[in-house]
Amino acid sequence: MTHILPSAAEMISLLGGALIIYLLLILLARALRRWRDVRFRWVFHLFAMATGLLISLNWLVGEGSELTWRSDLTRHLTAAVTILAAFPITTLFVRMVWGRKPDTDLKAAGSRILIDTVRILILILAVILALQFVYDIQVPGLVAGSGIMAIILGLAMQDLLGNLIAGVSLHFEKTFQPGDWLLINNTHAKVIELSWRSTLLLTNDDVLIDVPNTDITKQAITNFQLPTPRHAVKATISLHYDIPPLRVQRVLKAAALSVPGVCLDPAPVVLLKDFLDSGISYEIKVWIEDHALMNRVLSEVRSHAWYAARREGFVMPYPQRVLHRAVRQDSSLQTCAVAAQALRSHELLDFLSEAEIDNLARESPVQLFANHERIVTQGEAGDSMFFLLRGHVEVSITRNGQQTLVARLGPGDCFGEMSLLTGAERTAMVVAVDEVETVEITRQVFASLVRKNPEILSRLSELLAQRQLANDQWTPDTASQTVEQVRSGLLGKLREFFAL
Repeated sequence: MTHILPSAAEMISLLGGALIIYLLLILLARALRRWRDVRFRWVFHLFAMATGLLISLNWLVGEGSELTWRSDLTRHLTAAVTILAAFPITTLFVRMVWGRKPDTDLKAAGSRILIDTVRILILILAVILALQFVYDIQVPGLVAGSGIMAIILGLAMQDLLGNLIAGVSLHFEKTFQPGDWLLINNTHAKVIELSWRSTLLLTNDDVLIDVPNTDITKQAITNFQLPTPRHAVKATISLHYDIPPLRVQRVLKAAALSVPGVCLDPAPVVLLKDFLDSGISYEIKVWIEDHALMNRVLSEVRSHAWYAARREGFVMPYPQRVLHRAVRQDSSLQTCAVAAQALRSHELLDFLSEAEIDNLARESPVQLFANHERIVTQGEAGDSMFFLLRGHVEVSITRNGQQTLVARLGPGDCFGEMSLLTGAERTAMVVAVDEVETVEITRQVFASLVRKNPEILSRLSELLAQRQLANDQWTPDTASQTVEQVRSGLLGKLREFFAL
């Protein structure tokens, strides 16, 4: 007898068998997850249910009978299983090809776009198989018979397919990878993710930009990570025509070398770029390894260049159209007063008269240094000492290739006195911690003072002997000497140095 609808017994048998097969497939999926870490998604539940119904329908229900509802349901379930099977098949394929990499690692490796493409192709193939062999629909004939629909779909998916093809091209050509810094459309940005439709970028202002892949392939791209992360960045400064270019290049190169983040190899390069209406333009080229630091490094390069140019007396020209007399406020008297007060309060010079202190302050230049700038280099020749008016410095000594921080000085402290008084090489390196203002007393100025008051040397030799013995851990050659021996030796050096 032919049934239009399944009986209650058939329905119970169908659902019971489907439930058993569903549970078996779920247990199989969990076993694969524990054994090989294969993780199926929620679509697998639909696949398991459709497979259970299909198997139960063919094996358990209506054997030997002809049911009108069975043939239709079998066809629909077969098509559903064919299409849904594409998802677990894709999961197994990805697991076999890419191993156990999580999604974050796949994105970082740039493989996400390829995986998505494989999934789409397998799904399209499953749909074609279901139409061709389950519903007996000839796919080429369907496409040809639906020309208008094909045109509409083609126009609607033009951008989508273009982005997909461009994404595949970017993946295989390895133009850039997630983590690379790019210059694209005059914007510096870091690649966050490369997907099948677009590329996600993060600018140095922490702004996310989603750029379609087709737009990227149409533009010139600068990748700062290729061939290596080390690359050059440039800053420009203009100085007066009267300053010799070779001297400018030497000063600006030294200023750029003191900036943290600037590579020592290759060393900074200073090039004469152009002759402008108001001055000469110089280009400071430095190399960095982390493009995220570009803005900070260039800012400090310009800052250090300004401080170095100011100390050297270099004039930065102002472009002007109208001639006028510039009126400047003379702050030299105030600066001299501050310098004189600092010199007067220091133990090294407290025995000098006020007139001698004032004269010393007038003849000694006040120097400015930028943060992280090297003021004194260990081992170099020196003939001056520095009194700190403002800011802080760190003093370090290099022994056997190892650098040791020995002191941190602030306003009122001094350094470099041994080079000034004996002509000895600098025994330590002094680096500015923040902006530093100093009074630099040169040998020529101090020699004039000593010749007028030779008794100053006796007082200085005593102070220097005490200071040298206090630092005997850094100068072990004097560790076994007494105060009188060190004082006598220093006094002889002072008299010889100043020709007394």
